[in-house]
Amino acid sequence: MKEKDVSIINKGCTLSGTFDFKGYLIVAGTVEGILHAESVITEEGSTVKADITAKHLTIAGFFEGNLAVTGVLTLLGTAHVRASIQCGNLVVEEGGILNGKIVPPASPHPAFDENSI
Repeated sequence: MKEKDVSIINKGCTLSGTFDFKGYLIVAGTVEGILHAESVITEEGSTVKADITAKHLTIAGFFEGNLAVTGVLTLLGTAHVRASIQCGNLVVEEGGILNGKIVPPASPHPAFDENSI
């Protein structure tokens, strides 16, 4: 069985830029920019302002930006999300906050514009 790479952005760490992570990414700190990863998990208390492309994404903290998720996007009960979302499947747990636009994958609609909400 092949092991997956795991990258962790710890609480108290701040990253800004364009990132391409192999395997899994766990975010407990702050990230701004562009992220690509197979699977991303943001922890409660994290802050992400970014464009994310991933196969699977689970959000438990604050997120603002654009999401392109080919598999499952899960917003946990502690999530606060403001985004334009393209995803295969969406799960929002009770208590999760979602403010934005959801479009099917490969939709021709424009990206998130916070003034349109």
